[in-house]
Amino acid sequence: MSAVRPAARATARADAFKPRVLSCTQCRAELWPVTLEGHYGQQHEVDLCPNCHLVWFDEFESVRLSGLGWIGLLRQMHAVMGVSPTQPLKLPLACVRCSAELKPVHMLTRFGQSAAHECPRKHGHYQTFSLLLAERGLVRPLSARDRRTLHSEQRPLTCLNCGAPVPPGNSESCGHCASPLVVFDLQRLMASVMVRHGLPLPADDASHVSWRCRGCGDAVDPTSMTACARCGHTVLAPSLSDALPLLNELEPRLRQFRAPGAQPMGATLRRQRGFRGTAFFRHIVQPFGLGDRGDWREWLPSVLLLAALLVFWYW
Repeated sequence: MSAVRPAARATARADAFKPRVLSCTQCRAELWPVTLEGHYGQQHEVDLCPNCHLVWFDEFESVRLSGLGWIGLLRQMHAVMGVSPTQPLKLPLACVRCSAELKPVHMLTRFGQSAAHECPRKHGHYQTFSLLLAERGLVRPLSARDRRTLHSEQRPLTCLNCGAPVPPGNSESCGHCASPLVVFDLQRLMASVMVRHGLPLPADDASHVSWRCRGCGDAVDPTSMTACARCGHTVLAPSLSDALPLLNELEPRLRQFRAPGAQPMGATLRRQRGFRGTAFFRHIVQPFGLGDRGDWREWLPSVLLLAALLVFWYW
């Protein structure tokens, strides 16, 4: 009996550390684990439901993704578009780890308003594709000008959340999944992905990525231009199929970008003027006039005042 217990205990311990396959709490399908690059070379795993177009984040994984991480996530989102019909969410949703009922939360970010479904036990949160993009400020509402632009280009409008075609009209939400109709904000999208190791991509590398105007074919800078300078045609990316060619062109430059290495101790100080370049000189010596050249007797009042302040502080 005593020989069986350690073996059983070891098996239970191994099962406890075995990674558990997560399932979508709405459709019960297995979630796709996606490993993405985070800042400073860290790896983060998110889980994606290809049927419901939901992304599960543990804690703060969404804000830890680098530019390459976001490109990888957008590519996975594009891969599941049209795989299966996506239906409106059946609320309330449940946590994929503890099955607790998720709490709808509304967030105000620097990009605007967004929402999510958060676990009350802080295990993570669910977000639809469109809500995830809105939280990062990567999309903007579809406008009447955008509709006219798509009509002139003879391009159909599709829902950015589920990929379903949107019939002509003035509806503000998708009739298939009930998500708001949005299009990519290319300037914010490019600014979000052109970051690696916590540093922005050099401007020279970013300038090699261009958007071809659908009106005249001229090259347009998607990082700063909302319309073609030559013909005035609006720069419009209503789907992931339109945005991914830009990101694919940018990805090799991001992979080649390397963060500056750590500097030897004291290298910054040696580049400065010795003691006069230290923080102690700037914040303590210089404000009291001790850094001026001259007779030491001119420094005496400041030295006495500094000594009195130190005695008073430690008293």
